[in-house]
Amino acid sequence: MKKLTLFLILCVYSINMFSQNITNTIGTSGSFIIKDGANTFLTLDQLNGYLTLNSGVIFFGADRFIHKYGLSNTFMGLNSGNFSMTGGYNTGLGSFTLNSNSMGYYNSALGYNSLYNNTTGYQNTAIGFKALTLNTTGIENTATGWASLYSNTSGNYNTAAGSASLFFNTTGYQNTSVGFKSLYYNTSGYNNTATGYASLSSNSTGYENTANGFGSLFWNSEGIRNTAVGFQALFLNTLGESNTSIGYQSLGSNTLGNDNTAVGYQSLNYNSIGDYNTASGSGSLYNNTTGYYNTASGFYSLHNNTTGEYNTAIGISSGSLITTGNNNTTIGSFAQVPDETADNQVRIGDESITYAGVQVAWTITSDKRWKSDIKNSALGLNFINKLNPVSYTRINDEKKRIEFGLIAQEVEDVLKESHIENAGMLTIDDIGRYELRYNDLLAPMIKAIQELKKEKDVEIAELKTANDELKSTTFELKERLSKFEQMQNMLVVEIEKLKINNNENTKVSLGE
Repeated sequence: MKKLTLFLILCVYSINMFSQNITNTIGTSGSFIIKDGANTFLTLDQLNGYLTLNSGVIFFGADRFIHKYGLSNTFMGLNSGNFSMTGGYNTGLGSFTLNSNSMGYYNSALGYNSLYNNTTGYQNTAIGFKALTLNTTGIENTATGWASLYSNTSGNYNTAAGSASLFFNTTGYQNTSVGFKSLYYNTSGYNNTATGYASLSSNSTGYENTANGFGSLFWNSEGIRNTAVGFQALFLNTLGESNTSIGYQSLGSNTLGNDNTAVGYQSLNYNSIGDYNTASGSGSLYNNTTGYYNTASGFYSLHNNTTGEYNTAIGISSGSLITTGNNNTTIGSFAQVPDETADNQVRIGDESITYAGVQVAWTITSDKRWKSDIKNSALGLNFINKLNPVSYTRINDEKKRIEFGLIAQEVEDVLKESHIENAGMLTIDDIGRYELRYNDLLAPMIKAIQELKKEKDVEIAELKTANDELKSTTFELKERLSKFEQMQNMLVVEIEKLKINNNENTKVSLGE
């Protein structure tokens, strides 16, 4: 019994001797050290309060919490990192960061589940909740923001800044995404740059696109090499390629159109499938839908064109009334062609200009190969004689200079009298104003001159005949006069003889 009592006393003494409560007050110098026979695990400097973890792991319950397993790795957070990796120089801050890492190195993960599935990927930076969560082998990616580059697995060299930016990217590479949900649906597209809320959000496989601005290239899925700068620029584009859009809602409705350039507020706004259009200026080619090869430069230029093709307009509101006409050219502010649906019209300047000049005379095409149904002109002297030349001053001429010309309505009346319909020299625009092409008067004037010459040739021939007859009569008279003069001379001689002979019986002979 005594031996048993002694054993129990020794056990209690041993427990009291080896058990310590570290919450008790300790000395003011020296260090509190936890170690085994060979290794120091933890040191608490009693002088400055520094706590040094030399080796080992700090757990939170059953979960690892702080450790530096491997070569120059640092992990802090529930189950951050693991105890089987061989990769080094990694930093994980946040629960489950770099949880699956094996050989990956130089990775930095900050935020819950960031770089969670990374195995061999290296030089990645993930900042934010679930940033680069599914990345396994992707390298040199940078993700900043909630779930940015979340689905990336093997894509490389991507940069995502903003919540859910490049969210669905898996294998796409060299993409740059800045803004909430920018390049959100991108999966394998590459070399894309998206800056702004939801820019290039729907892009999946499209590549080499640049979007800058809220919703720019929003619906683009497979379109390539597009550039959109501005609020909702190229907003509806899906498959269109090589388009350039700069300005609020420029090319906003484009879906399949290719190689279009739009610069300015709502320029080419409604274009859907039109190709090769160039619009520069707010509202230029605004209503164009399927028209192609159009060029508009200037505010509101070619604004109402819808399906017209090969039109060129330069100047404020130039050609803005054209709708479906093709191959029209308008140069100058507010310049408009006469017919908004007609083709092949040219207008230089608006109705307020008072002078137009060139250094040399205009050269007009007149090759026979450009013409058909060629006939002799029906207009000539009679037509010209009926025209009424007038002098006038233009209402818009501040200098009130006197000009000379014809009144188009009067010319129309004369043409009708001559039974000429659909004459090209007369044009009536869409609001009923008349225009006259003076060049077309040249042929009737030439015909009039020819007719005058013909009339004069007849008169001259008649005069020549009369003159010849007069010459013949004059010649006969001259001959008779000559004979008369001869007889007169003979008479004078005979008279002189009589005078000499003074013979009254002498006969006087004047010849036969």
